[in-house]
Amino acid sequence: MTTMYSTITSKGQITLPAEARRALGLHAGQKVAVHIEDDRLVIDRPDDISTLRARIRSEAERRGTWGTVPHSGDGWAARAQDRPVRDDDAQS
Repeated sequence: MTTMYSTITSKGQITLPAEARRALGLHAGQKVAVHIEDDRLVIDRPDDISTLRARIRSEAERRGTWGTVPHSGDGWAARAQDRPVRDDDAQS
């Protein structure tokens, strides 16, 4: 692959060269994964949704939590109560 260069701005931003964006199928506004491998910065295209679902299921099966239903003692209820109240909810 051809080496491409970008400049880091004062805000820590870089522009990905058009050739690199095309090669990975990236578009404006899309999120990318960034991680460090040894002394390299690696930018990856995110997985599609079916790959993410499979990864989540695999992890949940490994932990033994796949197919379990949340219950009130596990913190779900507290998080649900943190949601903002809409005007029409308050008048009911």
